[in-house]
Amino acid sequence: MTKTSFSWKPSAVVSPLARRPVVEMLARFRTPCHGAALALLAFDSALYWVTWWALLSVEQPLLRLALGIPCGLIAGRLFILGHDACHGSAFRLGWLNQLIGRIAFLPALTPFSTWELGHNSLHHGFTNLRGKDYSYAPFTKCEFDRLPEWRQLLERIYRNPWGPGFCYAIEIWWKKLWFPTQAAVGRRNWKYTADSLLCSAFLAAQIAASVVWAHRHGSSAAAAVLFAVVLPQLVWNGLMGFVTFQHHTHPSAVWFDDRRRWNPLASQLENTVHVEFPWLVGLLLANSMEHTAHHVDTKIPLFRLAEAQQMLEKEFPSQVIVQPWSWREYARCCRICKLYDYERQRWLDFDGQPS
Repeated sequence: MTKTSFSWKPSAVVSPLARRPVVEMLARFRTPCHGAALALLAFDSALYWVTWWALLSVEQPLLRLALGIPCGLIAGRLFILGHDACHGSAFRLGWLNQLIGRIAFLPALTPFSTWELGHNSLHHGFTNLRGKDYSYAPFTKCEFDRLPEWRQLLERIYRNPWGPGFCYAIEIWWKKLWFPTQAAVGRRNWKYTADSLLCSAFLAAQIAASVVWAHRHGSSAAAAVLFAVVLPQLVWNGLMGFVTFQHHTHPSAVWFDDRRRWNPLASQLENTVHVEFPWLVGLLLANSMEHTAHHVDTKIPLFRLAEAQQMLEKEFPSQVIVQPWSWREYARCCRICKLYDYERQRWLDFDGQPS
């Protein structure tokens, strides 16, 4: 089912006039799962704080390292629920989505309103359209050559299999989400500042608690902050970059820089990758890799995405990109998808050669 052709022509089934039937086909999956969402919030929140407390309690660096990894992963699971709430698909009540979303985003230090702007409005509204969707949009060869050497090196790191987490942390979280400049968001809004301050208060509270705990138990405050605050954030950013990079970066995925050539539904359906992980990994990632269904209809809650994805792949087997995950295929994707020729719609390597 994986699409192998590198050329792109929007199919008749995904013309602008066909959007309503496609969305209506998935309408039965839109019902929010209130009980399941609240149970997931309670369970993951408890698990996060137990793990975080254990990070402070133990003294052995290796054990702290072992605990820091799941703590960062649990922050990611909470973020996925907050992501649903931000789309308004976790609960029927708007105010409850706003409240739960902000709470669930805190361990990932993600301001709710700036994420809503960059993700809901730009990424989903203009998927794979450069100039609007800034999530891992590739440079052209000419643009890359004009970059200073340090930025070229950074781009090489970003497009390395180990690099998407750095890209997310620097290019998306730091520049677009955390106290973004007016140039980054287009306009000032008091909500952006308020949500950034909320996350800052959460971070300050964690640092203060870590320092107080260390002093009371006669241990290193620096080590407490490193393992209980910094390490989970590094893990979270690595997870976020690793997951989201693969959502729209694939040898068969097409990017656009001309809105006249770009088709909204076609880009959602044909350029959003379903990366198939083993079922246990998929469960731990809370169905976040069932990404095509999510892009076609953002109102489908995470608990119903697997069913909706199956339906899409059954109805549009030649349009949906399905990629069984392996390190070899992931490394191949990173090797091929460096730069982009938007005119010919093909991926290039850093030397400008078709890859």
